[in-house]
Order: sequence, then structure tokens, then C-alpha cells
Amino acid sequence: MVVVALLAVVVGQAFLANGQVKLASLQHDLSVEQSAHRQAELAVAKLETPTRIVADATTQLGMVDDANVIELPYVSLSVPLPPPKVSPAPAPPPPTTPSAGAGAPAGSATSGSSSAASAGTTTATTTP
Repeated sequence: MVVVALLAVVVGQAFLANGQVKLASLQHDLSVEQSAHRQAELAVAKLETPTRIVADATTQLGMVDDANVIELPYVSLSVPLPPPKVSPAPAPPPPTTPSAGAGAPAGSATSGSSSAASAGTTTATTTP
């Protein structure tokens, strides 16, 4: 009976020691990850600085400083603007039509079509 009790104590001590080793390993892993997290936060803080953002915007993205920008005048939307001055478009040149006898033999027009129809214009003719 005493041997069984001593054996139980030894097994309990072994489990306890094994748990302490696992705990120490996990604590080490935690401290490594916390250090990496702090380094990542520091890198993000450096990237968020306004001077770095302005420098990257002007050099890499081609943006310009607002001191060089021309400001447009303020236009109130509550006051109607005067109507714009509009001039009419120039009149188009008169269309040129070929003469009736040019290019087609006499009597070749059939069912209301003529040589002008092939030029893109339509004419209506009536036959008695």
C-alpha cells in the first residue's frame, strides 16, 4: 500500500513538471509574439506620420501641394446666373443634287425611284 501511494505521488509530480514545462514554453512564445506585435505597431505608427504621407503623395502619386493650386471663385447656388450668350450655328451649305439626265438613261427610273435615290435622297414620282 505504501508503494502504491509513493508511486501515485511520483506520477503526480511528473504530470506537474510536464505542465510547468509546457507553461514555460507558452510564456516564451507569448513574449516573442508580443515583441513582434510591438514592432508591427511601431512600423504602422511610422507609416501614419503626416510628413511621410505627404512625401509619398507628391513623389509617388504625382499630387501637388495646395499652395500651387488655383482656387476657383465661389458661386452661390441661390442666385440664378444670367443666361449664356449663344450665337446660332452657321447655316449648312445647300445640298448638291445631280441633274435628272446625268448618268442615267432616259426611262430607267422604275416604280418611283430615280438616280437621286442612289445618292441618298428620296424623291416621289407619280406615273399616270
